[in-house]
Amino acid sequence: MSLHSVSDPGQSGQPPKAGGGGSAVSAMLSAIGDLLAESELAREQFAEARHDKARASQFDLGAAKAARHVADASARAVAERHRAGPHKRVNRRVGTALAVFLAMLDAVPAYWSAEAFGFGQTATVFIAALLCAALAGAMWLLDLFADRQRRLAVRILGVALGAGFAGLFALRMNYLMVTQGSGISSAAIQSLALTGLSASLVAVGFVLLSHRVPKAAAAAEGAARQARRLHDQQEGTDLHAKAAMSRAAFADTVIGWVLRREPAGLGHEQLIRAVNEAIAVLLTQ
Repeated sequence: MSLHSVSDPGQSGQPPKAGGGGSAVSAMLSAIGDLLAESELAREQFAEARHDKARASQFDLGAAKAARHVADASARAVAERHRAGPHKRVNRRVGTALAVFLAMLDAVPAYWSAEAFGFGQTATVFIAALLCAALAGAMWLLDLFADRQRRLAVRILGVALGAGFAGLFALRMNYLMVTQGSGISSAAIQSLALTGLSASLVAVGFVLLSHRVPKAAAAAEGAARQARRLHDQQEGTDLHAKAAMSRAAFADTVIGWVLRREPAGLGHEQLIRAVNEAIAVLLTQ
């Protein structure tokens, strides 16, 4: 009897060397060789089982590399988080969006300040938009200079903000006195409240921006999430399930063929074990 090793459908190669002399596995290897020689169905099942086993093994190699990549990316993310400190926990995009929203909340007081210039509607809206943008820029510059520990720049910016808020206070006071006919003290109190609101919005926006996750940490976490998405375990599960099904179908064919020839000296469990071990030898070649 001869044993045929099928590497592709319809092709046969050299018989593998079976160890163990007259062992049950060697007998099953020889029996499988006879079956492959006479059965087209068995050859197709064997080729499919071998192909599915190769695909599953190839995926396992890629999955091992992907798992190492996920571990490395996660380690980088943890390191960047640790370097950033415990207080930087606000999501970067959320913190930025909230800071912009806070700057936009000052749109109405900014519009009142712009109206004090006495320009037309379009120019007034434009100036109000510039004032809101200036508030957002102040938040960003405070966060930038404070994060880089540029104390002189922070002080200069603080002086500029103080001068700017003083100008807003005067403009809003003038607006209230002209349009509402308020007295100086009443207009001053109302203008001070509006200016304090603008300053509070800048302060809260600065706190949000300064507590955002640093850019390096956010990038590392994004890389880790992307690596985990690429490391799709479901595909590997499907490939291994298909390989197990095709192998089981081939094993059933082999067992049925061997049982019809009434093998001597082998119990049912021994026969099944020997067939599975012989198929495992063939599929690894």
